[in-house]
Amino acid sequence: MWLNANGKELQWFLESATVYWEKNLPRPADDAVVVVEAFHQDIRVNLRNLAFANAIRRLRPARLIVLTGVEDQWRKTLWSGFDVNVVRQVSEAFAATEVIDVWDRIRRSDTPARDEATIVAYTDATYCRLAKVPRLPDGHRTRPDYRLRHAYATRLFDFYEELMRRDVVALVTSHVDYDQWGLAVESARRARIPVIHTQQTGCLKAYGLFPQADTGTGTFREELTRQIGAVFETQLWPRREELRAGAELVAWRAKVNLGRPSWWRGGVTASVDLSNPAERGRLRTHVVDRLGFDPARPLVTVFNHAVSDALGTNRELFPSLADWFADTAVHAAENTDAQWLFLDHPSQALYDSTGFFDSVAAKHRRAKHLAFRPSATLSKNALWSLTDLGVTVRGSVSNELPAYGIPVIQAGWSEWSSCGMSTVVEDQDAYWKTLEQSITAIRDSADLVSEEQVRRARLWLWLYRSGTDVVTPLVPQWEVWPADILFKTMRAAFRHIEADADPLFSSVERMWTRQEPILTRTDFRA
Repeated sequence: MWLNANGKELQWFLESATVYWEKNLPRPADDAVVVVEAFHQDIRVNLRNLAFANAIRRLRPARLIVLTGVEDQWRKTLWSGFDVNVVRQVSEAFAATEVIDVWDRIRRSDTPARDEATIVAYTDATYCRLAKVPRLPDGHRTRPDYRLRHAYATRLFDFYEELMRRDVVALVTSHVDYDQWGLAVESARRARIPVIHTQQTGCLKAYGLFPQADTGTGTFREELTRQIGAVFETQLWPRREELRAGAELVAWRAKVNLGRPSWWRGGVTASVDLSNPAERGRLRTHVVDRLGFDPARPLVTVFNHAVSDALGTNRELFPSLADWFADTAVHAAENTDAQWLFLDHPSQALYDSTGFFDSVAAKHRRAKHLAFRPSATLSKNALWSLTDLGVTVRGSVSNELPAYGIPVIQAGWSEWSSCGMSTVVEDQDAYWKTLEQSITAIRDSADLVSEEQVRRARLWLWLYRSGTDVVTPLVPQWEVWPADILFKTMRAAFRHIEADADPLFSSVERMWTRQEPILTRTDFRA
């Protein structure tokens, strides 16, 4: 994606950005630095990092260090169009003092490890992601490709540990998983450095983990889950009546697939136009007949994940996402009190090269009360009409389905799972018991979703899509694309819109000075 822009548009963009940031950043008076990563090949990701970093630099004058580069396996699996030189040009236009090709340094270093457990955890997750496998293969520790991955992780960790010993004001990163991002986050947390985690959706969205609020008892995502829940409970839920109209509007927009994200599907099949139980009932009869199911019996929908995605980065009940899915299928095969629909992730081809979903389906082909389907073969209309209970580990369906009265069980944590909209179980025994109890309750016509849970889920949709999405001309909405249009839009902002009271700067200042875990569009405490 870096190279899809017209050369002249890119150059004009770089010139206007250079002038803007030269005039709008104070000069640093000491050796303090803000560290920002630019490992992603999508320019929209890196622009969000750079914009947030510069907003911090307006509050705390500092130099900017940009980390970039691409390793061969990352290039082969994901970053085919990565161009370090373009990253360097863009970074320098945003007033970067130093741009470091991290992977170039790593390939030439041979420093020893310091924390084997941390290194192995990130090696394992990165190996699975880049190899697109759901689990580590047998004998993986002796495989040359795994040993190379481990050596890279060791060198990365040492590089980051040394870097974070400098006077670092903050680390700004688009990801907190895998070796090149996650190990930087680990090093920053150990050095008591604030970590800002930008998001790839909306205008400008970001989470923050500040040292004073970091208990050090869980992963970055675990800490964030608890802190987001606290903000939701103390600052949003007490204002639910005031925010109700906005929450209802956002719930409608999400229902018809307006706004982002709609992570797991897009297009016309992603909208829902069911408006009452009678319409749902008529469609349900048709859809369950297509699947060979009985419309009078409970139907549980199990949403598979991208099986190699960010393994072990939040609290999960099973050793891997694959173990959860396979074990749930075994349980379902033995539980004939319900019908079970297992859906694969629509982007699974980007995460699995082993045919994992098909292999699980093949093991249970004789179970008539189980069905396995690619998710794209069912529209949301069809899916929502037949689902009596949703099951996931951390998928976005766990906040979306409850907003429309469909209960969800989570076998792990997501960023919203402390906000009270889904049933989050704490161990495997509780997971199996909750499944069985929920199926029994559905058979008895009990309501598994309270009105409060529906309102909490809709309030979360408002928070995610509106309350924490900062609209600023300096960071165009994610859908402003392709690159030429993005550059023209940003060039207009740099050249023609004054910086005074720009929401980027005021929102970041509020988050930074209060050390809040979420960037917000408005002051929730007002």
